[in-house]
Amino acid sequence: MRAIVIALLLVSSSALAKHVYPQHLTPVADGARYTLAEPYVFKEKAATFTLRPGEYVQHFEDRKAIYLLGGEGCADMNVVPPKQPEHAYTMTFNCGILVPKDDSKGAAFFFIRGKSQQTQSLGLIINAIIKAGEGSFDFPTSRHDDAALRARLIRVQP
Repeated sequence: MRAIVIALLLVSSSALAKHVYPQHLTPVADGARYTLAEPYVFKEKAATFTLRPGEYVQHFEDRKAIYLLGGEGCADMNVVPPKQPEHAYTMTFNCGILVPKDDSKGAAFFFIRGKSQQTQSLGLIINAIIKAGEGSFDFPTSRHDDAALRARLIRVQP
C-alpha cells in the first residue's frame, strides 16, 4: 500500500511540474557563454531561490530555446515553513537557465535532478520511475517567463 501511495505522489508531482529531459535535446559543442554578474534571487511562497554568479554555458538547444548549464552547486533553495520556521532548511543544486530564442520572452532557471537513493522497499516500479528522472531539468517555480533573469545574463563574446 505504501508503494502505491509513493507511486501516485511521484506521478502526480511530475504531471504538475515541468521537466525537460536532456536526452531529447540537441547537444551543442562550443555553445554560447553567458555571465551572471551578481546573485539572482527569486522568492515564491515559502522558498527563496538563489542562482550564484558565474558562467553559464549553452550545452543544449531545441527549436524554441537554448539551455545554459551553470557550475557545480550553482543554486540554493532555502525553505522556511511559515508555521514552523524552526524546520527551515537549505539545499544546493546543480542548475541551468533556459533562454528562449524569442528575444521578447524571459528566461527560466532549472535544477538538474541528481541521483536518488533507491531501496528494495520501494519496489521495482518506483525505483524505475526514480531512475528515469535522474538528470532531468526540473523547473521549481511557476515563473517561466522571467524578464529580469534574462536581462541579468551578459553574453560573453568569443
